[in-house]
Amino acid sequence: MADTAALSGLGALSSAQASGKDSSSSKTQLFEDMEAFLYLLTQQLKYQDPLDPMDTSEYTNQLVQYAQVEQSIQTNSYLETVISQNVNSMSAQSVSYMDKVVQALSDYVPLQDGYAKFSYILSADASNCIVALRDSSGNFVKTFSGVEVSQGRHELTWDGTDNNGNKLEDGAYTLVVTATDASGASVEVQKTVYGKVTGVAYDGETVAIGMGAVAVDMNNILAIHQDSELTPPKSDNSETQTV
Repeated sequence: MADTAALSGLGALSSAQASGKDSSSSKTQLFEDMEAFLYLLTQQLKYQDPLDPMDTSEYTNQLVQYAQVEQSIQTNSYLETVISQNVNSMSAQSVSYMDKVVQALSDYVPLQDGYAKFSYILSADASNCIVALRDSSGNFVKTFSGVEVSQGRHELTWDGTDNNGNKLEDGAYTLVVTATDASGASVEVQKTVYGKVTGVAYDGETVAIGMGAVAVDMNNILAIHQDSELTPPKSDNSETQTV
């Protein structure tokens, strides 16, 4: 007798999941397996011994499994359609972000036209807080002094100069913020950055928003701001703070 376990509905589902197939290819594979299964079943029924009929309970159980798997695949197909529609909608919406200033969750600060703005949010009061930027090589190029340590949101702007006052090239800089309380325990920190949208990308699954050299998932966009949010102040101060 043929190995019907390889043709079972659960086997077909497991195989599809393991190989990462979508609902369409999974359904095709299921139908092919079911055709082979039914062919074996009819052949065995055709040539069975009338005096010793075969037990069909196993086949009945497998037919039920096929029905359950087909229902699951149809449900997955519906979910794939809904997700695809949502992503397509997001992709269309993302185009409206072009040339807008956005605020997003990110660990990377986009330095654009020699100016950048970002914020950090402390979950509790800290006794010590260090805010610094690293370049693409991992070197610390800027450390901000006198930063706020109280609970809440604090903003900083950067004129693109390093610790020695040298102008740095536009690009992506890693934002490093570490904070500790009076007992030395770490204080949770959330970071957001501002940037002017210079491009959007869609890979069929996610929508990425480009801010110069920094790209963020569209789901991490928190707000859209006026262009003035990224306008350098008239003074020469490289650091400003707003609680």
